Amino acid sequence: MEKNSEEILSAIAPCSMFCSTCTGCSYGDISYHAKELLHLLEGHEEFLDKNLKEKYRHKLDEYLVFHKKLKKLATPKCGGCRNKRVSSCCIKGCIISECVEEHQVLFCAECSLFPCDKVNEKIYSKKTIQKWLDGNLEIKRDGIHAYYENNKNKPHYIDYVKNDN
Repeated sequence: MEKNSEEILSAIAPCSMFCSTCTGCSYGDISYHAKELLHLLEGHEEFLDKNLKEKYRHKLDEYLVFHKKLKKLATPKCGGCRNKRVSSCCIKGCIISECVEEHQVLFCAECSLFPCDKVNEKIYSKKTIQKWLDGNLEIKRDGIHAYYENNKNKPHYIDYVKNDN
């Protein structure tokens, strides 16, 4: 089933990065699945507390650490750049939301000045700049619907995985 334009705009930030796969997104996939997992784990702490043998009691402590992190993933604070409810974006000083609004476009790819020098290493890392460039070039080449379909299930942080090859 194809997503409508409003859902796509909610899923993809103006920079071309997917809000929907970010750990900070309050309405994203990670938050949704963390909530589902918390639901499925209801009562597990009490089960472990009651049933673990003494030599395995450390497993309860491990579970409590996991549960705390899972609760945090389930309740992120960012409402997205397009909703002007960003509160936990990890890119301090990002100007892209304001810039696309100023240029009256939905994505950097639609701007006549793209690629511009506003996205530079004063604010963004080299990897982020490359993701911005690659994503917007793909939007420009294939269109936003194809970009969404091709990337909606791509792990948000995959570009940061270290390759030992």
